[in-house]
Amino acid sequence: MMNEMLSYLPKGFSIFGLEIAFYAIIILFGALMALFLSSFEARKEGYSWDFFVTVFIIAFPSGIIGARLWYVIAEWQKEFGWDNFAQIFRIWDGGLAIQGGAILGITAGVLVVVFLRRGMNPLQAVDFAVPNILVAQVIGRWGNFFNHEVYGMVVDRSSWSFLPDFILNQMVDNLNNPEFIDVPLFLVEGILNLIGFLTIVHFIFPLCKKHNAYCVGDGLGYYLILYGAVRSILEPMRNPTYIMGTEVGASFVMAILFIVCGIVLIVTNHVITNFRTKNYRKKGSLK
Repeated sequence: MMNEMLSYLPKGFSIFGLEIAFYAIIILFGALMALFLSSFEARKEGYSWDFFVTVFIIAFPSGIIGARLWYVIAEWQKEFGWDNFAQIFRIWDGGLAIQGGAILGITAGVLVVVFLRRGMNPLQAVDFAVPNILVAQVIGRWGNFFNHEVYGMVVDRSSWSFLPDFILNQMVDNLNNPEFIDVPLFLVEGILNLIGFLTIVHFIFPLCKKHNAYCVGDGLGYYLILYGAVRSILEPMRNPTYIMGTEVGASFVMAILFIVCGIVLIVTNHVITNFRTKNYRKKGSLK
């Protein structure tokens, strides 16, 4: 299918013989945008602009490694194997699983705040930074567009005629049948991620704070729930050619786990916070 795609948009460009992939540039731009938004939120609360720079320097490459590892593990038998081991390192050809990137990237970022970049409550840092990962994912999905990845089922082109031709032409499934295209799931997911980001930052956080239902650190839980929901909806719509792992799909299973973990994290965070608050008040009343 990949060879049959109508592709008039290049995957990148060359400078002095060095191939530069749009995929890499777009992912980096998305990550830098998340860094800017995180720094902006931290600055509003009195922290320095450069607080998250150290976090970014470690968390971003960790996220790339996590994304690649998750993809390689899920696709080991179909795409890699010991006979094709060198292919593991060719990330510019595509093959990054966002869920794996989120897990390792967030973990690395939290560890940096705890052990190296002290001066901020790690849970506060999570709330400043984690929701912005959705913005990075919105932008990063356009890297999939240039790399010809993240497609849905084959449908009639007319059902998506509201999209510009430069997108539709990239989605053509077979040159012999240009009236049929793959659903641009990269675009659908990007839009849903943007809605998720706006929902967390401009609706959930303000509403919870207004009704005293917010605990520092909830941002991670809300991210996992919303992104898990997005992926659990979209994975069954994915073209079977691009489903990772088993027939059910490793990404779908992970999406459900994201939702469950998100709920558990929020509930646990509230239970612990309420316990500490009551304990603090009890000690204060004894003085």
